[in-house]
Amino acid sequence: MNYEELLEKAYSELPDVVKEHHRFEKPEIYSIIQGKATVVQNLGEVSKAINRDPDMLAKFLLKEFGTSGTHDGQHLVMKGQFRKEQIQERFEAFLNEYVLCGECGRPDTKIAREGRVSFLKCEACGARQPLGVLKTTPKREENKNPEVGDEITIEITRTGKKGDGMARMGGYIVFVSGAKIGQKVKARITGVQGSTLFASVIEVLN
Repeated sequence: MNYEELLEKAYSELPDVVKEHHRFEKPEIYSIIQGKATVVQNLGEVSKAINRDPDMLAKFLLKEFGTSGTHDGQHLVMKGQFRKEQIQERFEAFLNEYVLCGECGRPDTKIAREGRVSFLKCEACGARQPLGVLKTTPKREENKNPEVGDEITIEITRTGKKGDGMARMGGYIVFVSGAKIGQKVKARITGVQGSTLFASVIEVLN
């Protein structure tokens, strides 16, 4: 069997999901402000498009905005006035954390649980990455930007090129020196550069 035949055989044995090369288009959030509340009008629709439970997405958005609200599986009502662009930004943060594979960038993932740890498992490339727990996502003060010296509690989900632990906090990427994947840590911010934060571990919580 020559090289071309071997290549064809290998390709034929790949899962269909790997053979599909269409570009993933991020769903768009539709929302309106009604009085002192904001209504996400297509919670159910976008949740279905990304194959995630509406309750999971609703919890994430409420935690990110540090507010309260209710949903019926199709619509989410949040206390407070939030622009569509703000909600879209948080939604895309949810995609990066809980939907898109960190290795190949595809949305063909599912959430699996092993013991106390939940993983994002990619059905396209087979990669796995640990996930944070939504109920412990730290609340973020909407009008307060992170500053050097602030203490934060975050879950490390990846490792940077230099070996530092990486986490996402709202619209920020956090590099934590001395932290490892899967750890929940209390850390102190040592540097701020735009949407990138640098921190050092104060205490490992798990």
